[in-house]
Amino acid sequence: MKLVYTFSIYLLLSFKGFSQYTETINSNRPGSSQGAFAVGKNVLQFEIGAKTGKFTHGYLDDSTINEFQFNYAIRYGVFKNKLEVILQGKYNKNKTENKFNSIVPNESFLNKQTLGFKYLVFDPFKNKKWHSVSLLSWNKNNKIQLTDFIPALSIYAGVNYTPKRGYQYDDPFSFLKIYGNEKSDINPKISLITQNHFIGKWVLVNNITFDRIGDEKSIFNYIFTLIHNFKNPKWSSFVEIEMIKNNIYADNYYKFGAAYLLNKNFQFDTSLGSNIKNSPKSMYFKIGMSTRLDWYRDEVPIDKEKLNKEIEEKRKLKNETKDF
Repeated sequence: MKLVYTFSIYLLLSFKGFSQYTETINSNRPGSSQGAFAVGKNVLQFEIGAKTGKFTHGYLDDSTINEFQFNYAIRYGVFKNKLEVILQGKYNKNKTENKFNSIVPNESFLNKQTLGFKYLVFDPFKNKKWHSVSLLSWNKNNKIQLTDFIPALSIYAGVNYTPKRGYQYDDPFSFLKIYGNEKSDINPKISLITQNHFIGKWVLVNNITFDRIGDEKSIFNYIFTLIHNFKNPKWSSFVEIEMIKNNIYADNYYKFGAAYLLNKNFQFDTSLGSNIKNSPKSMYFKIGMSTRLDWYRDEVPIDKEKLNKEIEEKRKLKNETKDF
């Protein structure tokens, strides 16, 4: 049994060394971070979800926002499985409660939309020496190696469009309208993404992001996500810490959840999250799903040396034919 398991790992790692495409769907849900790897060339992926939450600020007239949000991401892989185009967005329907002004109209509005590009700069799985698998030692294949701490590395660059009404709700604690006037805005976003894999069961993802660059409420965002795959490969769980900071406030979010793989092209997920401050206080619940249209085809690597030899042989043959 151990030998079969070891051989399976060998096949998996050999496949990863050739390409970032995976046989099963590779989703960023249910967490908030992005993984370093793209979905694969000619793969069109949809990640959608619904979120319900409550934001309360006890120091400012006990204002509370009951939020319902639809969020989506559309991902498409291009260029040798290294580049991914991503369109993300949110749509909100909010109800405001205020003890000094009980008549507050419900609001429905388009929230922030972002078009971005993610590029895989470094893939450690392509180094066969670092990630070679022993067919004789099950024990060796199930221990953390020093090379496991060398992460896959990607960079992300995008452009945000935040409509006038969505500007106040783009971050969770600006809804009280104390940070400036409403306005629509366009600004850039950049991220550094790392991803590590440990003994086939654990995945560690880090995102360092500068968002709304150049805006008066520009944000520094750090997300730490730890994913665990269970013995039943259809189930996985995650814990996540998200740190948000700008020139007005700083806060931490703590999240956990689970995902279920229905088949290789469908995943369902659910999660909970909260900060630890009493004012402002934030809690939410999310559900969602991911699916893909998979048009990926293996690209056979070209042996340039062999190709050049064949071209040279054809030239010689052609010249010899001319002599006759």
